[in-house]
Amino acid sequence: PATNGDIVFFGCKDDYLYAIDINDGVEKWKFETGADVYSPAVENGVVFFGSRDHYLYALDIKSGQEKWRFKADDDILSCPAVANGQVFIGSKGNNLYAVDINTGVEKWKYQTEDFIRSSPAANNEMVFVGSGDNHLHAIDINIGVKKWKFETKGGIVSSPAVENGMVFIGSWDNCIYAIE
Repeated sequence: PATNGDIVFFGCKDDYLYAIDINDGVEKWKFETGADVYSPAVENGVVFFGSRDHYLYALDIKSGQEKWRFKADDDILSCPAVANGQVFIGSKGNNLYAVDINTGVEKWKYQTEDFIRSSPAANNEMVFVGSGDNHLHAIDINIGVKKWKFETKGGIVSSPAVENGMVFIGSWDNCIYAIE
């Protein structure tokens, strides 16, 4: 789930994103999609989330009204990351998308060799995402070009953490990595 003030947001397999009051558990609103809803992210009064219906949604956090939606090539199974005026989301169709935070228009797309279930992480220069292709991908945040990739011996579905010039990631090879 994601929180903002007194509201907690969470997705569910019943095809809804819910907004619940933290203090009393009362539903503020809910928004229906066409399939399972995954983890949301909140930024500047907007909640962003993906669904198995192939859409990335942007809703007003107070009203639950849709601001825009972006159609990806396949299921979205991860939590979006927000940085530099962009929303980043991966798809089961092997693509990482950068979408304009205000309009929902695609800015760039980066393709991996397998599905993306990992939630992306970003700093001021790069977006990091794991893939079923056994790689952690580091992509230029502005133009979507590969800066580097790091190979593990298993698929990466865990979400990277970025801290103090390091990226931390877990892999299906039963290892955790710290990459400079």
